[in-house]
Amino acid sequence: MKHIFTLLIVLFSLYSHAQGITCPPDTTISCCKDYNNLMITGDPSVINPSLTYFTREDVVDINECREGTIVRTWTGYRASGSFSCVQHIEMVRNAPFDGDIKWPQDWSGNCTDEIPYTEPQYNVGFCNQVAHTFNDDTFRFIDNSCIKILRNWKIIDWCVYEPNTGEENGVWEYIQVLKVVDYTIPKINECEDKVIAALNENCSASFDLEKSATDVSCSPNYDLGWEFEIDFNNDWHIDTTGIIKGDSITLSLKDVPVGTHMVKWKVYDGCANVQNCVENITVKDGKAPTLVCYLSTTENLVQGDDSLRFAAKEFVKYAEDNCTDKEDLIFSYSPDPKDSVKVFTCWDIGFQFLRIFAIDEAGMSDFTYVLTRVNVNGPCSNYPLVSGLVTNMNNRPVKDIHVSISGNNREYLVEKTDTIGHFSFPYHQSDVEAKLNFIVGRDYMENVTEKDAQYILDYLLGKVKMNKYQKWSADLNNDNEVTIEDVRKFRALLSGKIKYEDIGNKAKFYIVNKDDSSTLVEMTEAMKLDITNYDIKCVLKGNVIDN
Repeated sequence: MKHIFTLLIVLFSLYSHAQGITCPPDTTISCCKDYNNLMITGDPSVINPSLTYFTREDVVDINECREGTIVRTWTGYRASGSFSCVQHIEMVRNAPFDGDIKWPQDWSGNCTDEIPYTEPQYNVGFCNQVAHTFNDDTFRFIDNSCIKILRNWKIIDWCVYEPNTGEENGVWEYIQVLKVVDYTIPKINECEDKVIAALNENCSASFDLEKSATDVSCSPNYDLGWEFEIDFNNDWHIDTTGIIKGDSITLSLKDVPVGTHMVKWKVYDGCANVQNCVENITVKDGKAPTLVCYLSTTENLVQGDDSLRFAAKEFVKYAEDNCTDKEDLIFSYSPDPKDSVKVFTCWDIGFQFLRIFAIDEAGMSDFTYVLTRVNVNGPCSNYPLVSGLVTNMNNRPVKDIHVSISGNNREYLVEKTDTIGHFSFPYHQSDVEAKLNFIVGRDYMENVTEKDAQYILDYLLGKVKMNKYQKWSADLNNDNEVTIEDVRKFRALLSGKIKYEDIGNKAKFYIVNKDDSSTLVEMTEAMKLDITNYDIKCVLKGNVIDN
């Protein structure tokens, strides 16, 4: 770089000289010197006493390293005129950078240590243009290190280095190695043998294996890596492998067959620490057979024979299993497969609930209840009977009331009252808690007359009274009151504008206390079935006078 400027220096001299001017001699000075200091470069007034004063003009050609030349033109003046001469000043580096560098040391530490930062140490002269830079290359899982950093240092003497020439003069390079090591292995939180139920239709299992591990490695932002190997049927042949990332992972397996299978797990952290574990997964039949039986059946004891052998499979309408073929299923009266045939005798006469079991090859079983009735065409007698009488509040018989048995969440109609209100059926108690109920089975319009409507009207006019049974019977619109609206509904019922079946709850039933016939207990739900004789009162909707 050239710096051209003119410096006017006036020097007065008491001496005279015959003619001309003499410049200070050419000189070479260190780059660290000040070329403007005349004590260093020379003063023309000392050697030119005849000149009165002097001026100078410098042409500076030095670089950033303060190397180069200064061409200095001196001009001296006196009364008779001016005189000029040229002085050359050269600036040189007498102490160039020699590459004496103390590089930062390599380092190895653990997770809790802070990775150090230390710069290269070197002595830079006054004129030298020396600078350093670095860049890091970071690696994982290398040379038994959790993290390995190669710090690439570069020092450049810009007074020597010439970029874009391919030359490397004035360049010094060094690789500092920084290692973070960790030898703590991750810990798998759970690894145990498991038993999985085969619930799929093809006798297989679909399930998830969930795994998690605890890790205190030097790389908290690095997910754990999991590798797995599966040996189906444990035959020493690896059937499938895979890799999953995450501290907690899920492996979904589909249609795994019945048998014992080995799963080998390997978990590794960001520092190449590894833990292994093996678990055996046993898939076994976990689904009981599906069983559908006939809702109810009837078996007959043949006249002259006092017993009947009946196989449990005869009650089965349909059965299937996901692991056992239909023809290989066993049906029995108890969990014991040998209990497949039951002998019915006179003591079993009547309705009864039976448990029917379906058992598969794995011993899994399920059961359902079936209501059966054992009839007799022969000499059996003294078998248990459920019987009773259904009458209204005036003790008139109520016919065609259905009698039902409920059990196992099903209800079965087994009998209905005859013309005298009587019902009777044999029943054999079993382990099902059966209940007895009464249901209106038909249209009872013949019990509703114009007299009932007139009776309600008379009640509203205060001419007659009603008991609670009559009030319920008269309340056709079910608003818990007897009003003129009920009279209008009676008229509509009698004229055929509405049907009897449209009036809602058509009857209430009451149990007569055996010890006190004046005490009635309303049946709000089905009652427990006992082997006894029942006295039942029935209040029909609309039949006001008879109640």
